Parts: sequence; C-alpha cells; structure tokens
Amino acid sequence: MLNEPRIYRHSSFQTGLVIFIFGLLLVGLIATIGGTGYFFLIPFMLIFGVVFLVILMTRKAILSEDEISTQGFLGIKTLRWSEISRVSGSGYAIKLHNFDGDVTVAPSPQLPGYEELVGWIGLKRPDLFNPLEYGELTKGLPLTIFPPLMGLLIIGIGYFAFLQDSSIAVPFIIFSVIGLVLIGSTLASPRKLSLQGKSLEIGYLFRKPRTVSTDEVASIDLRFTQTRNGKNYFVMLNLVNKATIRISGLGPSLPIVFLVLRNWNKKSM
Repeated sequence: MLNEPRIYRHSSFQTGLVIFIFGLLLVGLIATIGGTGYFFLIPFMLIFGVVFLVILMTRKAILSEDEISTQGFLGIKTLRWSEISRVSGSGYAIKLHNFDGDVTVAPSPQLPGYEELVGWIGLKRPDLFNPLEYGELTKGLPLTIFPPLMGLLIIGIGYFAFLQDSSIAVPFIIFSVIGLVLIGSTLASPRKLSLQGKSLEIGYLFRKPRTVSTDEVASIDLRFTQTRNGKNYFVMLNLVNKATIRISGLGPSLPIVFLVLRNWNKKSM
C-alpha cells in the first residue's frame, strides 16, 4: 500500500554532474576550435545542452495509492490505476494504456528507482500480468542474431589488422576476446521462456532446455548494471540452491517479463 506519493526523479547531484561534464565538453570544444572559424557551433551546442538539461530536470514519475503520473518536457500525463486496460512495451520500457487508448503513461527506464517503480505497477495491477496470458516469452530474431554477428565482425577486423601488421598481436587478442564474449553471452543466455503451470522451461540457442519449478525459485528481481550509455536491465532468478539465472532481451519488454514471472512464482506456489 502506498501510504504517501512516491516521486522518482533525477537528484540535484545528478543534474549538477551533468552540468559539470557538459561544461568540460564546452571548454574542450572552445579550445579545440579556437582559431578555426567554427565558433558558430557553440550556440548550437549551448541550445542542445539547455534542452537536454530541461528534459532531465523535468522528467519524473509519481505514484500514489490511486494513480500514476509521468512528467516530461511537454507536460504531465496521469492515469488512475482503475483506468489502465492493458500494457505494452519494448526493450526496458513499459507503457500503460487507458480503455479509450488516447492516454498512455510510460515512465523513463533511466529514472532512479525505476526497478522499484515497475514493482509497484505489478503490485497495483497484478491482473495485467497474468501468466496464463503470456504462455511464452521469447527473444526477437535481431537480438538473437546481431550479437554473434557483431562478435564475428570484431574478430574479423582484428584478424585482418593482424595480417596487415603482425606486431599488433595484443590488439588482435583484445578484439578476439571481445568478440568471443559477445558470441558466448548470446549462446549462454536464455532465448525463450515457456510457462507451464508450476514449471518454467528455459530454452537456449544451442543447449538443451532447462526446467525450473517454483519450488526451486527463492525470488525474482529486476536489476541493472550501470554503463556509460545508461542502465542495462536484466531479470535475475535466484534459486534456493543459491544459483542464479540471468534473463535479458526477452519480449514483449523486460519489465513485463519480470512482472509475469513474479506472478507466476506467486500464483503457482
């Protein structure tokens, strides 16, 4: 129960850090283009920076016992929990739709506490994530094929450079390791989840499917790793024997996958 509204937004420290980094980039740009006649780029960069900061400072989500709201650069959208008819999404996003389809609320995945926010959505409207309606959760073909192809491309580039100059063996090894990690992570990660009552069948690309029962699952969490490009979310199945199963890239979207699995684990117990 939400005894008081919960507000998710970027802190003053995060905003200040962005301003500081932007200031350094601006100083670096001025120093770089000094005397080259490209000073006309500075106003455009300033405009871009101001717009970005305004978006960052105004973006937030508010949850209360009765409704959910998101605020952005263009205004605020609100839906009462009882007005939500369905959910959609892709990647790390979740979008809530009203019955008429003319109002949608979609919290930003980059907001601090986004994983907690997603959890509250599931608690307020668990009926939207009925495991019986999501019998199979799959990874799209692009996410299945693209990482291995990218890994092979990186290895190929490193090998071609090595053939041109055998003295760059170390960069070739680094390229090969990066490529193999991309290929290996795709082969090792689940590409399909099938919900079958108290059992969850986990399918892989080139491995035998694995079946996990609710008795083996201690908890299910939505987590993230922070990178320079933002947050990378994943679902973690924590098993009773202390082992873990990491799930990412499955559709319709990762928050929906998380909430469906959490409901499956609760309702089947």
